[in-house]
Amino acid sequence: MAGNGGIIGPVNTITDDYKDKVTAITGSGTFNKATCNPAAPGLATVVVVAGGGGSGGDGGGAGGAGGMTVTEDHPLPGSAIPVTIGGGGAGGPAPAGPRVSSQGVASTFGSSTPLSTVGGGYGGYATCRCGGNGGSGGGGMESAPGGVGAGGCGTACQGNNGGGLAAPGNGAAGGGGGKGGVGQPGVAPSAPTCGVQGGTGLDITPYLACAATPYTIPNCGKYAGGGGGRLYSGSCNSNAFGGGSCGSYPPAPYPGQNGTTNTGGGAGAGAGNNDGGTGGPGVVVVVEKCQAASGVIASGIWQMNTVYENVKDGNWSN
Repeated sequence: MAGNGGIIGPVNTITDDYKDKVTAITGSGTFNKATCNPAAPGLATVVVVAGGGGSGGDGGGAGGAGGMTVTEDHPLPGSAIPVTIGGGGAGGPAPAGPRVSSQGVASTFGSSTPLSTVGGGYGGYATCRCGGNGGSGGGGMESAPGGVGAGGCGTACQGNNGGGLAAPGNGAAGGGGGKGGVGQPGVAPSAPTCGVQGGTGLDITPYLACAATPYTIPNCGKYAGGGGGRLYSGSCNSNAFGGGSCGSYPPAPYPGQNGTTNTGGGAGAGAGNNDGGTGGPGVVVVVEKCQAASGVIASGIWQMNTVYENVKDGNWSN
């Protein structure tokens, strides 16, 4: 009989299957490298998302998404790493007053080579019709009488510009920019569409292909979407990447909707006579490489008694 248990062919060994460790950080504090990550420098893919911008009230523009970066093969020190999770910017009030919409707050992963992103731009408001600059720019607000408020500018490699106004129209407001695209411009109320979309965000799940399961991350890994802009009437949908939907008018109250928590989503534009929304707080996701064995793998032809032992131990899958 063949020495491999009766199967003709070479004897193959079963080896450990290593998986990545995923850690989502949703509040400011410190991060410590896993003990099974190789000694300094351990490597990781680090996703950093800042807080989204607030939207203008009383028909103001939408908030831009917080800046977002994905850094692969980032070195991790053996010591604790300080992490700051940026909060979302505040929305403006209605009727317009001295309080205005505000920019989101930066997020930082403070390793030896710090990673930092810029908060999302605020949406335009009554006394400052243009959207603010930020990680992604905020949407513009119609300028009286019937002028065009420009969208804010995004930061290179972190986000995109907010939408201005394609043409004057009663109460139009631009969408906020997102990591993956610009915010749409506001349009006149006679336009056939009801929604002004914020810029799309980024889905990080491709970076989690080798992750050990189960793991938990906010919003299924879809981050940094811009807030929705607005027409004079009708409604609009929220952004799947965390950006809030706009309010509609004339029904009241319909404030701009907040960005989704821990996505860096921009707030949706507030309808006339309604408050703006608050941007979504940011998040940091760390995907550490070469972690502890998460199972066993084998290929080719192997001994029958090895198959038996693994079936008995519950390590065999068809």
